[in-house]
Amino acid sequence: MSGDQRPPIRATRRAGIRREPAAPARTAARADAVRDIERELEAWRARAVPDPSTPLEADDVARLVGDCLTTLGLDEAASSSFTINTVHFYRRKEILDAPEGRTSAARYTVRHLWQAVGARLAGQLGLLTLAEARDAMSGRGERVLLAFVAERVLDARLRQAARRGASPVVMARPLAPATASAASLTSARALPAPAAPDKGGRTHATVITLPGDAWCVVPLTHPAHRSEAAARALGRALIDALTVPGFDLTVSRDDA
Repeated sequence: MSGDQRPPIRATRRAGIRREPAAPARTAARADAVRDIERELEAWRARAVPDPSTPLEADDVARLVGDCLTTLGLDEAASSSFTINTVHFYRRKEILDAPEGRTSAARYTVRHLWQAVGARLAGQLGLLTLAEARDAMSGRGERVLLAFVAERVLDARLRQAARRGASPVVMARPLAPATASAASLTSARALPAPAAPDKGGRTHATVITLPGDAWCVVPLTHPAHRSEAAARALGRALIDALTVPGFDLTVSRDDA
């Protein structure tokens, strides 16, 4: 072979590297928030499907997925566009486990319902592919599926808050009572601890603008964002804090 001739370049194919889905940091605050959402989901299921052994048809699954997402206050488009065709598509892709029976006689269960909700949220968020969601949910028990859905609901709510621009990063000191009497008044209605601060000492929170140029800073993981009862309890605690003499109400904002 002459010097100016070279052997042909052969194309080589590299084996694809499968990316594992990025797992959210499992802080104590996140774990508490996920448990709260699991209770929300169980309460919704008890209302929507009182008898969990009730067989569901494909159109029941489609209707219930939309109702679940709407009740949770999630993206309206994600719920309104979920149809019976979506259920059939998920079944063809084996995202839903096989139902009992075939074609028009197919019957689904609450497990299939959680699989459908989890897959819908995973696809809408883009944090997991449908294939990854299928691998995470295939053949799983109801408790595992409920936890998977709760994680996705929390991710969806955090993303919605970020898109609304209502989640600035603030750094605030807790309202610390100056007297023993003040401490007893507020501790009677103790609320869950706020989200753990990051390494910079900051907590991700929603800043709610109130009349008179006042602010109320509520961590994104606080149950008051999702529960009317928790919101009312927070309001009562705020009233106590503002009306008890001797409270240090000074907060500082990180403008960096």
